[in-house]
Amino acid sequence: MPLPTRTCFFKGLDREYTATYWNLPNHEELFEPLHTDIVVPESLLLNRAGDRVPKKVKFEQSKYWGLEDGDCALYGQAQSKDASTKFCLRFILNAEEATRERTSLTFQTYVRLLLDARFHSQHLVRAEGVFVPRHYGMWLMDTGDWAGQVLCSITQWCGKSWNELSCTDMSTEANRILVGRTLEMLHDFGVIHGGVGYRADFRHLILDVDAPGLSHADLLNGKAPCYIVDFANTRSRHACTRRLPVLPLDAHVIAGEVGCPELMRVTHLLGFMKNLPRLSPDSKTYKALQWYDKYSKAFPGLKRSDVLLGQREKFYSEMPPVYPELHVSFEGPGECSKMIVYQDPDSDEETVLSVDSSDDSRADWTRPETAADHLNVAVDKLWLAEPEDPAVDLA
Repeated sequence: MPLPTRTCFFKGLDREYTATYWNLPNHEELFEPLHTDIVVPESLLLNRAGDRVPKKVKFEQSKYWGLEDGDCALYGQAQSKDASTKFCLRFILNAEEATRERTSLTFQTYVRLLLDARFHSQHLVRAEGVFVPRHYGMWLMDTGDWAGQVLCSITQWCGKSWNELSCTDMSTEANRILVGRTLEMLHDFGVIHGGVGYRADFRHLILDVDAPGLSHADLLNGKAPCYIVDFANTRSRHACTRRLPVLPLDAHVIAGEVGCPELMRVTHLLGFMKNLPRLSPDSKTYKALQWYDKYSKAFPGLKRSDVLLGQREKFYSEMPPVYPELHVSFEGPGECSKMIVYQDPDSDEETVLSVDSSDDSRADWTRPETAADHLNVAVDKLWLAEPEDPAVDLA
């Protein structure tokens, strides 16, 4: 079967290229089918060094990317020809040269795109479109004298990063809670991101500020869809040990008390423990921790995520829930009375609480025959290792 192709029109170049579906080395899983041709605007984007805020790069400047070493991928917002769907295209320009030296930063950028794509198709299928973007696979095009062979990863366009929005009027408590609860959803799904340790890393949290039907007041009040991107350093099969929600607290806690190191860092970075007194028996935080431990012992068969739903209802019911479509109640007044969780039948929200990589909707996206590797680089050894293994020998 021939490889799928799509046309990609670059407005900034006034040129159209044919993009061919590119098979990841040693990879069998499928991606979301791409049923449309794509239009790319007049410029691309590159995250600045340091704060990682995006800046525009003109096509004439971008054509040299990959010929010199660099650690950031160029990307751009694109759309379908009828403008009904937005895409994010991340590029490896001059791909043959950019991936030639395996110790280079450009090669590592290439590897990160492959790892991200692989993790999506293996572990995130059921979460795509809910709190992670849809992934349409990787595509290769020959752009001739502009940037040679160009490899690009195509995903759903999700909006603006929290790293950028946190310096605007969007930096409200409601939106910080939105960012926190989106990461809680990822952890409940069994995935630890592995790339949220510093403020600049909030570039991986994206808010769709252009979502239809939302007023500016809605955007300020945490109503925008929020997505997590870049799963190159991610681990699956994560059994999250957090014992507190990512919310404004009334006492300072240490990592062992929170339980999950990544969400502990996120709680700090979002300013939810700033200038607080140390944990004491009088604080709500202390009582919430005590309740979590008692309830877990009383109902040892409950998943941690379920206990956290109950804790949030007991102690933080005034805060936005992680899953707005789920309702929690208790059968009696006792501290450890039975908890009942039910879903609002009229809700449009989708809840994803377990990992399942199967998706029948992709069955018609037939895997094409193996493509010739146009890149002068051997990557087979990388794919003999699981993505959970950080110590992959690329030599």
